[in-house]
Formats: sequence, C-alpha cells, structure tokens
Amino acid sequence: MTAFKKPAHRSNYLALLVVLVCGICGAKADDLAIPTPTPTPAYLNPVVRRGQVRRLEQGDRRRAVQEASQAKAATRAQNKSHRRSSAAVEAQVRATARDREQAQRQVAAEARRETANATAHSTSDLMARMGFSAEEIEAQKAHETPAKPSPKTPMSAPRPTGPAPSADPNSP
Repeated sequence: MTAFKKPAHRSNYLALLVVLVCGICGAKADDLAIPTPTPTPAYLNPVVRRGQVRRLEQGDRRRAVQEASQAKAATRAQNKSHRRSSAAVEAQVRATARDREQAQRQVAAEARRETANATAHSTSDLMARMGFSAEEIEAQKAHETPAKPSPKTPMSAPRPTGPAPSADPNSP
C-alpha cells in the first residue's frame, strides 16, 4: 500500500499547485473585471476606400510644405526690401556727406584765393582799425617807414688797394 500512496500524494501536490496557480491568475483577472473605457475599435473593413487616407495625408503634407515655402519666400522678400531701403538711405547719407565736404572744400579754396589776392595791411592800419590812439599809430608808422638815404652821400666808396695815404700833409 505504501507503494500506491506515494503517487497519490504526488497528485495531491500537483492538484494543489494547479489550484494555486489558477487562483493567482484568477486574482489577477479580477482586476480586469473592473469596467474600463474601451479603446476606439479598429475596424477590419474601414469606411474609406483604399489609398484615400494616404492621398489625404500627402495633400496635407504638400499644403504644409507649400505654406512653409511661401512664408520663407515672404520673409526673404521682406529682408530684401529692408536691405534695399537701408542701402538707399546709406547712399543718400553718403551723397549728403560728399556734397557737404565739396562745399567745405570750395569755401576753403575761396578763402585761400581771397587771402592770396588781399593786400597786406601794415601794423599801423590794423592799429587804427583796432582803436589805438593817434600818437601810438604815428609812432608805429615812423617805426615802419625806413629812413631813406640821401642821394648826395655815397652809399659806400670802393677802397683803394694801394698804400694807405698818410695823415700828415707835409710828408711826401
């Protein structure tokens, strides 16, 4: 009998193990028994025809690319117009500066010409314009005019190269 009991115990153990495993699986499945919202079903036979979704997506992508390229082109055109307007303003500023410099050069050249053509004023004339007294002006005029040599006195006579004459009239 002992030989028959051993297999019975083994089957009992196996049965107990199967019950435990199934009970654990049932406990896990009990969590799934709580009602949850069901996901949107995927239909095996969709309402739309084949390829229509793909064509719609391609159209959407094409429109998105076209809108992006138009926005990019508008941005480029706006940047180009800004560059043109700023270049025009810079050119106008350069032209104004060039005209101003040319006018300054002309004024300076005219001043140089007038200075070159102007007669030099004597100090006494300048003193008269500045309001100095008549005595001071006369003193300056006297100082400015050089003493004129008289025509009777020789300027400088040439020296004789021979022996010097003696100062005594009685000596030979």
